[in-house]
Amino acid sequence: MQPDLHYGLPGQAPRFDSAGAARLAREMYGLDASASALPSERDQNFLLATSARRYVLKIANAAEHRAVLEAQNAAMAHVADRVAFCPRVLPTIAGDTIGIAPGSGHLARLVTYLDGIPLAEAGARTTALLESLGRAVGRLDRALEDFDHPAIHRDFHWDLANAAPVIARHLPLVLDGGDRQLVRRVSATARQTIEPLQAAFRRSAVHHDANDWNVLVSSPEVVGIIDFGDMVHSWTVADPAVAVAYAMLDGSDPLATAAAIVRGYHAEHPLRDEEVVAVFPLATLRLCVSACVAAWQQQQRPDDEYLAVSQGAIRRTLPALAAIPPQLAEQMLRSACGLGPSRC
Repeated sequence: MQPDLHYGLPGQAPRFDSAGAARLAREMYGLDASASALPSERDQNFLLATSARRYVLKIANAAEHRAVLEAQNAAMAHVADRVAFCPRVLPTIAGDTIGIAPGSGHLARLVTYLDGIPLAEAGARTTALLESLGRAVGRLDRALEDFDHPAIHRDFHWDLANAAPVIARHLPLVLDGGDRQLVRRVSATARQTIEPLQAAFRRSAVHHDANDWNVLVSSPEVVGIIDFGDMVHSWTVADPAVAVAYAMLDGSDPLATAAAIVRGYHAEHPLRDEEVVAVFPLATLRLCVSACVAAWQQQQRPDDEYLAVSQGAIRRTLPALAAIPPQLAEQMLRSACGLGPSRC
């Protein structure tokens, strides 16, 4: 099992500027392109634009294991003939899917650019759009169901199966006392529901990061799911839970949002009874993990605004989610899936 790189990442992030990225694209991929920086949690991404096409150049953190990047590439290749909404990896001039940036040692990859705008910037989240998100995540999970790679069996801080120790480690770093108490209470409530059920959860390769910046839309549907960087072998139900978590942020009716996504997901990749019950508490648990990890990362990189991109919305949304009775959430999600009373 690969160790968690979380604690070695901040000081080993790449430091390319746009000119350096354009030079890298020319030397490694033969592209005469302009480069503009894209946001990233721990790596560097650049949008490359030639006179004819656009691409995304991904430069990995120096602490990242090559095997993890190979696993991500293999997963994208595995789903390529099953879903049309994920990026494809393109080779270097030498024919390699992973290149080494001259002079730095950072590993680099080039992937296709997908049209669409991030869900975070898409305006109204209609029921049709949310169901489309659920269907897309369900199709991706179905495509990944028979995929495996040794490197995705890793100890990873974003893995929802690791939520308890990650929260315990970083919760003291959440500076606001009220926020800290809320995260402690919400995560404890979520775990009370999840832990008796988790033995029944399926495990598979999961994308694990269908957040509102990694989901691309062209109304009224989802047209892209990008960034396989958080891929891990874990609970299958974590994927719809992550999608639900970020789609609920700042929404007026979080349960209706969750129900629409779960309805779409269940139509493509049916959930077990225990998994339906767990989606909502897992979604709230993901937001608690995000608050704790962001607190740690911001301590390491206080000037990196991207690390706080979701935190205001999480602070505003968690109180509303905490007020929802677990039985009501379960009832609505079971109804969305066309299921009767719980057998759990």
